Amino acid sequence: MSLRFLLIAVPILAICAAHPHRLRNTNQRSNRDLETLILNNTVELDKQGGTFRLDWDFVYDVDATNPQVVLEMRVATRGWFSLRFTSADLSLGDYFYGAYDANRPSNSFFLDKHCELNNGRGCETADGPTDDLRNDFQLISIVVGADYTLMRIARLADTDHLQDVAITPGPMMIGWFWSAGIWENGQLTPIDKMGFEDVVLIPQ
Repeated sequence: MSLRFLLIAVPILAICAAHPHRLRNTNQRSNRDLETLILNNTVELDKQGGTFRLDWDFVYDVDATNPQVVLEMRVATRGWFSLRFTSADLSLGDYFYGAYDANRPSNSFFLDKHCELNNGRGCETADGPTDDLRNDFQLISIVVGADYTLMRIARLADTDHLQDVAITPGPMMIGWFWSAGIWENGQLTPIDKMGFEDVVLIPQ
């Protein structure tokens, strides 16, 4: 069995064991197909420090008008990180949260969250984003290096879910966040770096 397979398969199995109710089956391409998909688009979201790179591409197998979006994040942390899609009117934030703790897999998570926004930036409530009623993200692979995490996920461009933001043609405000840790006293560790960028995921 190859080292790369172990690096990818073992974390996924650990997260599935820790949070089986948070993962969602799909009838779309298999994880193996999506794992090897070449991603032809890339952007460094952290323009100053180069700590959060996003690569992506599309799969039109199921619906030519509503592609599956494959997203890969390379983040300079072994802690938690998050990617946010923002609605065009800046009222709703649609968040992916991910983390993998190799020493304690039960600390790991893979979450779909949302919140109403205050002026397009932070959540209106101090509690921050809350879990969606369903997780519309598909976990593809995880690789944890000495000082980074590489995670590949997928979701439909339009999930037809009120708690999600549809990924539409043209610029979208993308939020990115990461922390050096995961949990501290039962709470997520504080954000160490964050930012917002307008990104064209789907060309007009």
